[in-house]
Amino acid sequence: MADEEEKTEEPTGKKIEDSKAEGNVPKSAEVPGAAILFFSSIYLLFFAGSFFKDIEKLMLYIYSFIGTDVDGRIFYEITSNIISTMLIGMFPLFFLVLFLAVIFNVIQFGFVFTPLKIKLDKISPISGLKNIISAKKAIEALKLTVKLILIFIVMVIILAIVWDSILAMMNKDVRSALESMITLTLYFLLTILLIIIIFAIIDFFFTRHYYFKQLKMSKQEIKDEHKQMEGDPLVKGRIRQIQMKMSKQRMMADVPDADVVITNPTHYAVALKYDKEKSEAPIVLAKGINFLALKIKDIALESKIPIVEDPALARALYDQVEPEQEIPESLYKAIAEIFTFVYNLNNK
Repeated sequence: MADEEEKTEEPTGKKIEDSKAEGNVPKSAEVPGAAILFFSSIYLLFFAGSFFKDIEKLMLYIYSFIGTDVDGRIFYEITSNIISTMLIGMFPLFFLVLFLAVIFNVIQFGFVFTPLKIKLDKISPISGLKNIISAKKAIEALKLTVKLILIFIVMVIILAIVWDSILAMMNKDVRSALESMITLTLYFLLTILLIIIIFAIIDFFFTRHYYFKQLKMSKQEIKDEHKQMEGDPLVKGRIRQIQMKMSKQRMMADVPDADVVITNPTHYAVALKYDKEKSEAPIVLAKGINFLALKIKDIALESKIPIVEDPALARALYDQVEPEQEIPESLYKAIAEIFTFVYNLNNK
């Protein structure tokens, strides 16, 4: 029993879909961040030349006011130029970041729409404290700490290597110093980007592993889900009984409309009706054996419907035709003789 309760089985498709519907998806926050940094760097390196030129012009423009008394008008002009230059230059980058954030979340777990549900237990201080100190949160905090420490160490190493270059910038003209500054900044960014990409790859596989491990099911859960999807045999049996009962009641209600009842004479009974405006051939209104056959005959007697004994034809109709279906062409001749007899009987 203990082995059955142990969650050793991989989650079923239904389990995964139900989890997604609840908003629980294998989402790695590192992947969109790494993608944004990577593609943003590509954009800045190869497609933002005009933006860097505008920055260069802006810095030269600002440097031109060194030693000048700055009044309100000049301060407003400098501020306006800085804001307009940054907004225009960063506008494409803003949409690129937004696009990447959406795309790389969708790539991870598909498009999931979860309606907003406010649960009071989620905003409970005790529940919030449990979430903060949960194992998953602790692991996330550990990963972030390790990543920051590693980035700091690498930055210190790079800074030590390029320190002489930074000091040499002091003796260069403004344009050369700016170019050197951009180059050093790119080195720093690429190093940080490399570290973040490595962490994103690790976090992606770790997140999926943890997610599917969390969704693992016991053998009993799989059996219960299978039973739920296909329906409990007991429930299905009860539904079938109810359907059969309703079908019998419907048949009994149609018997008074029959033109003739063909019997075995005791074991089989089939009620027929022919309306040439509604069907090309007679249809079976009701059929039954044993007790149900007796019930059909009793209703026929009460409704003064002719009862014709023909054992072979009664069995053939019972075996070949369901209620509300037309009789097969192979039985046309035999049924025609019956209806001729019935019509003659009614005329008399």
